[in-house]
Amino acid sequence: MPAPPPVIDIETSPDRKSAILAAALAVFSEKGIEAATIEDVRQRSQASVGSIYHHFGTKEGIAAALFAHGIDDYWARLIASAAGKASAERTIHGLIAAHIGWIAEKPDLARFLFSRRQAVGQAYDEAIRQRTAAHFKTLFELLKPWFKQGVLRRLPAGLYAPLLMGPAQEYSRQWLGGRIDIEPRVAIRELSQAAWRSLAVDPDRRD
Repeated sequence: MPAPPPVIDIETSPDRKSAILAAALAVFSEKGIEAATIEDVRQRSQASVGSIYHHFGTKEGIAAALFAHGIDDYWARLIASAAGKASAERTIHGLIAAHIGWIAEKPDLARFLFSRRQAVGQAYDEAIRQRTAAHFKTLFELLKPWFKQGVLRRLPAGLYAPLLMGPAQEYSRQWLGGRIDIEPRVAIRELSQAAWRSLAVDPDRRD
């Protein structure tokens, strides 16, 4: 089988590509991914058809590049929030705050990321998985000192994402869908405490 096409890295030509991706996000948000066309994106971005095809190839290529951009932006916020914290509890709180803060700040991009099955074609799926796994590995490395100190539970890496972010992800889906109106700052407090109690060896310990 031929190798899947790579997810396009938008950082090589940020001005034109970013304008196209911003236009694509607006069009996808308004019309849905299936109904949107490259002509819609061209009109919104004022780019030429040739420029769009040169950078992304197809509508599926645009969606995959936008998805990759969203993932990178999201994980950069999380990783920055976990670096240099004085305690494990503050680290966990910072991660939940960064997650919900990013969702509240960029709701259209967040909705797009939650639409993964529609957004990412099969040809790009493995590249997206690898990209996400690399980000999570970087984050996991930042948590290792707390494992060694016996502050965070030693669990298989595959359990950390659902225990840490599962409730926050569900809150985000509900909030983005307008099904709940709990303020993000309230959610951060409650969900970070829940994550801490799920992952801490001694949740009542104070560093």
